[in-house]
Amino acid sequence: MLTDIRSVSNTEKDKNKKRFWRQRFRITIQEESTFHERRAYLLSGRRITSIVAGVVIFISGFTYISVAHTPLAEYLVPGFIANQFRVDAAIAKQQSDSALFVLLSQEKYLKNLKLILSGEVPVDIGADSVNLEKIEGDLPEASGEDYALRARVENEDRFALRRSGPESLSTLGFGFQPVIGGVSDGFDLSLGHRGVDIEAAEGVLVHTVDAGVVLISDYTVEHGYVIVVQHRNNRVSIYKHNASLLKEVGDLVKTGDAIASIGNSGTQTTGPHLHFEWWVNGQPIDPSPWLSFPNNL
Repeated sequence: MLTDIRSVSNTEKDKNKKRFWRQRFRITIQEESTFHERRAYLLSGRRITSIVAGVVIFISGFTYISVAHTPLAEYLVPGFIANQFRVDAAIAKQQSDSALFVLLSQEKYLKNLKLILSGEVPVDIGADSVNLEKIEGDLPEASGEDYALRARVENEDRFALRRSGPESLSTLGFGFQPVIGGVSDGFDLSLGHRGVDIEAAEGVLVHTVDAGVVLISDYTVEHGYVIVVQHRNNRVSIYKHNASLLKEVGDLVKTGDAIASIGNSGTQTTGPHLHFEWWVNGQPIDPSPWLSFPNNL
């Protein structure tokens, strides 16, 4: 009976493999001159395989950590971009967007200011000459309180009454009341009081007395929230001690627009009221002739 040579050879290979896994090996370390045995290691096929696999895994892990978490990645990995570069790029993008927004506001402010100082009618250039869709698209949606405030402003503007000042002083005065209320403290330059104090309930909207552009919209320690509007013919109106401001520097405002709300901010105040000043040609003048409500001094 003949035996297949291939089957015999495969059987021998299987036996050799099993023998390798079960067979034990001895590795000795001897001195070269005396052949004196210094150390011996007993190993098996499984143990040798485990040691080799462990060494490979350790080298692979060490290499990955060395490259991925050290500056070596910039030199060893083609096209690698460090995380710090990504962070710096994101910060630079945010700063450039903010700088662009400020630049557009300043251009709008300067153009309107130039028109006002030259006696011309300012125009709103923000939406016509510059595309702000990208910037506005990143802004959050208005909240319920914002919608309520907008509705209150539109409602008060709808029923607000206008009153023209004396015809002889039409180039000096204004035609809209900043707020309805009693005058608690009048104009007196001898006491350093360059305007009038108008009492009103906290939260009542303050309106601009004439069309113009916002010069200042900020907070000061003494006068609280202050907003200043530049008008044509070198006239300026100032509103102090507000609870909040509704316009920013450079904004174009029309006659009667809501620009702030009555408050009690700042150290030089004892209750909710509006301190209103009217300046013409760089000098403060008494705004009382153009106020439609009685003086309650």
